[in-house]
Amino acid sequence: MTRDPVATARRTWWAVLRRPESAPAAPRRRLVVLPHSAAGPTALADVLGPVPADVEILGLALPGRERRFNEPPGCTLDDVLDSAREELLDPDVETVLLGHSLGALLAFHVAGVLGDSCKALVIGGQVPGGCRMVLDARTPQEMYEVLLAGGGTTAEVLENPYLLKAVTRILAADVALGKETSDRGARCVDAPLFVLAAHDDPLAPSDQMPQWASWTRGSCELVALEGQHFALLAPENRPLVADVLERALRRAGAGAR
Repeated sequence: MTRDPVATARRTWWAVLRRPESAPAAPRRRLVVLPHSAAGPTALADVLGPVPADVEILGLALPGRERRFNEPPGCTLDDVLDSAREELLDPDVETVLLGHSLGALLAFHVAGVLGDSCKALVIGGQVPGGCRMVLDARTPQEMYEVLLAGGGTTAEVLENPYLLKAVTRILAADVALGKETSDRGARCVDAPLFVLAAHDDPLAPSDQMPQWASWTRGSCELVALEGQHFALLAPENRPLVADVLERALRRAGAGAR
């Protein structure tokens, strides 16, 4: 399939985080990053360095963050899936999805859009069906407690009313998106599943993570990480996360030759 450069320039929802070494030729392998709530497409950039140079990396850019900062936050699941059909769907590009927290829930629905071109999913920070503490959060206090439980929000934000209100506004939009995604029902995929299970994640208890096996008709590998909700970003876990991504992308590469 020949790419339309004009269409590529219009890409809105899926930010280019890294072009493959082979650019401007069309990539054969792609890693698509779906970040956690209230985060932009570069949120997981620290773990992407070891990804092979021939792999294109894209990240989901929801309204209200990073280069879409001036847009009001909030969208529907169908908005995300329509953008995936328009911007990601390409039978000539074999894809691995990396989803954390909210991104893990979205990944299963995006995999459904991609069909056979989705070769593996790497997910973490989420339990099957979604964390009820997050999905049921409605009041500012409940949103604040979600931020505390996640542990990824700096004291500067938590102690600054203006910054906290801005983050909470985006978080509320993402909670609504997560609830819609969860209410839409489980989507079983054919691709193999790699589950990053943090030992001490209050939002995704490790004893619930094996239940992800019922969400795939392929293999399901549980990978234990030391740490809490953002354990995949911890420097001590990066070699293990890099190994998982390499093995997931190898499944894409097997069919891309």
